[in-house]
Amino acid sequence: MSLFLRSYESSMAKHTDAPEVFHPACAYAAFGALLTRRKYRCVLAGGVPPRWTNTWVLLVGDSGDSRKTTAISMSHEVMRRVDDTIDAPTDGSPEGLLGWLSKRHQQEENNASGIIVAGEFALMLTQYERSYSISMKPLLMELFDVPAVKKRALAKSEFTIPQPRISMLGGVAIELLPTMSTAEDWLGGFFSRCMLIHGVRTKEMKRGSTPTEAEYLKHADALHGCMRRWRNNQLKLKRPLFDYDNAALKVVDKLPRPPEEPNLKMSLARASVHLHKLSAIEQIDENPEAKAIGKKATRRALDYLMEAWWKKVPEVIDECFARGRGDFEGDRLAKRIHRYVIRHDGKCSWSEVMRGCALKSDEVRKSINSLEDAKMVKLGEGTDGEVTVSALSGDGECK
Repeated sequence: MSLFLRSYESSMAKHTDAPEVFHPACAYAAFGALLTRRKYRCVLAGGVPPRWTNTWVLLVGDSGDSRKTTAISMSHEVMRRVDDTIDAPTDGSPEGLLGWLSKRHQQEENNASGIIVAGEFALMLTQYERSYSISMKPLLMELFDVPAVKKRALAKSEFTIPQPRISMLGGVAIELLPTMSTAEDWLGGFFSRCMLIHGVRTKEMKRGSTPTEAEYLKHADALHGCMRRWRNNQLKLKRPLFDYDNAALKVVDKLPRPPEEPNLKMSLARASVHLHKLSAIEQIDENPEAKAIGKKATRRALDYLMEAWWKKVPEVIDECFARGRGDFEGDRLAKRIHRYVIRHDGKCSWSEVMRGCALKSDEVRKSINSLEDAKMVKLGEGTDGEVTVSALSGDGECK
């Protein structure tokens, strides 16, 4: 019987009309992050080095309509009531993050773990484009894989951190995902480490409500009790490694293989890693005293989250790469610009498009290129010398 995941999902669904899949996604991320602490040390067999339950979960939905931040905040409140020191810094430099992990390790040996919670994930990635944060993405990728030791020599200090590990939970508008990601992010492995959980609201509340303190504490107590039983089981078995049993392995072997298309293949290549982590979290939630991950837990992980990610991610990736191809049909931002121009009498200045669509100049340029290639708009020059954008009709004439 599930102690936390399912009860959390049903309880939080009463307070918000966020897509149902968002609640288990957030619960997995919170549970997995808490299990990576030194006290619990949930390490999984099967990887080199062994895997931990740190996950990167990214909620994807329509801007302002999918309640991403609401779902994230609810799980964050529960997590903080279990451990109010687990929040890793979301801005700053790589040295700042390593310094924070080093401090965690010094306070409690081998406890260099934490979670980055970012309701606006796109904003966080924008901050990483600053000169002093330019190496943050490569560092985060390394911390996802949990290196045996991380060393960094600075002018005034040196970090030596054993097994640093970072989880992430964030949200991003699907319209912004193509803008904030590049082909290098996908092919280089940054976004393939993320589980992109796309959600669409299927119900609508006139007014949501805030969970009470008693509800938050109830879920925190269930989570803490489950982890305590898991730790006692670890001590009894004298080993932290956790792997599938034979029945679960048969389920894993049937997992569809990544398609041959390069973009998708790279992004889905870590499917087995994601499934292993989610299955371990499910098993610990259902039976913290189990000796291995069973078939039931593996099937639950597939049904609740893996399939939501596996089925949707090809479409999301295709939209991201559409910008590089100048593909209007796959470029949501281009469609947004086109709608804006049509609503404003079919003609706008470049600066009006930037302000009205809340985009930077280079973002507008990429999407305008898509629209021009599709013969949907034409650029011109206004009386004041500023570039204008005019919507075209089907025959190529201005509307």
